[in-house]
Amino acid sequence: MNLTSDIMLSHPLWERADNELCDKDSIGLFGRLVDVYLVACAIGVKADISITEIKEPLIPNKSIGRNTYLSQTNTDLHETLDFLLQNALINSKTINYDVEERLKMAFDPDYNVPKFIPAAFLTGFANYGIEKIFETIDSSSPLVAIDELNIFLNDLVDSDYDDILRKITLEEVLE
Repeated sequence: MNLTSDIMLSHPLWERADNELCDKDSIGLFGRLVDVYLVACAIGVKADISITEIKEPLIPNKSIGRNTYLSQTNTDLHETLDFLLQNALINSKTINYDVEERLKMAFDPDYNVPKFIPAAFLTGFANYGIEKIFETIDSSSPLVAIDELNIFLNDLVDSDYDDILRKITLEEVLE
């Protein structure tokens, strides 16, 4: 299963993201909406929370064209989106498929499940992520907004890095 369609964004916060987070005359943390989408999607996949029901959807929807992430110059986008899709397909509790079906969906590019739209599946996670991003960013100052987002993203990491560093002695490193 592959992403091959345009990514349709109906959550109202995508308009705000485009106007504030992607506009160099505003906060301007990101260069493109697809970059915000990747971060938001990663937040949602990590939390395994998807928002698919939008009370007041954008009309018209914002969209990220398939040509944006499928182009030869943006292979990193395509690979990252595929990785997020595979991760979500294998691990998410938001869908009910057995392990064999999940593996086929994640790794067989020719395998399709009727009425399952990979872009819509990922967008549910991104919708959750965009809500978390805007809950985090309180400021319209780019430097403060960057710091707020950085603190939020650091808090998401489940790491014992600091504890490990405190336990390692110089003698252990030199052995």
